[in-house]
Amino acid sequence: MRLIRVILMMLLVCATQIQARVYLVSVGIADYPGKVNDLSISDNDAKVIAKVFEATNNSYAIILVNEEATTESLLRNMQTAFSDAKEEDEVILYFSGHGTPGALVCYDGLLTYQRIYNVMKNCKASKKIIIADACYSGKMRTSSKQSDSFNSQSVMLFLSSRANETSQESRYQNSLFTIFLERGLRGGADNNRDRVITAREIYDFVHDGVSEASKERQHPVMWGKFDNNMAIINW
Repeated sequence: MRLIRVILMMLLVCATQIQARVYLVSVGIADYPGKVNDLSISDNDAKVIAKVFEATNNSYAIILVNEEATTESLLRNMQTAFSDAKEEDEVILYFSGHGTPGALVCYDGLLTYQRIYNVMKNCKASKKIIIADACYSGKMRTSSKQSDSFNSQSVMLFLSSRANETSQESRYQNSLFTIFLERGLRGGADNNRDRVITAREIYDFVHDGVSEASKERQHPVMWGKFDNNMAIINW
């Protein structure tokens, strides 16, 4: 009887994992209006991260690049995608582009962290993740009011740099942070080789890689109210 119960529990766990889905809105802006603020590879960052999750066959991804990534378009697509999420699901906003203290810089203006929070709080998913590859993205955690808002919703924030740091591009096809993020999600961060990348595993892998590659000029940070053993992706 004990063996039967164990088998039933295993089947239940497997069934839950199969049913759970990832809803991703992946945003990258390299071509801003005019020429002064253009970046070189942020749009490709968004496409690469979307491909990583799409390869798992349990993900739904929306990709917004360059002029598609207006503030209203981003919010509307977050609302559309995340509204379908159930409690067992995972929702992710990935953003690569310019950042400023208190906001992400969309194609047509600033998207404040408060507006992002307002969408997140209406989502039923138990796993809520924001990944920002943007200069000064660490500022997202400096306001006590903002910290309380995200913590109350159990949102995990993975930010490419500290509050006083810029996020570096690279001579390759992706930014420094996203290079290590992709490698980690594709299995590089899987320390115990169980085919599951946890929050702690991806943080350690990306933080150490970016810190070393940038010669300690850029340090990714992770914070929020979440379990360090929370599964980010089954690769």
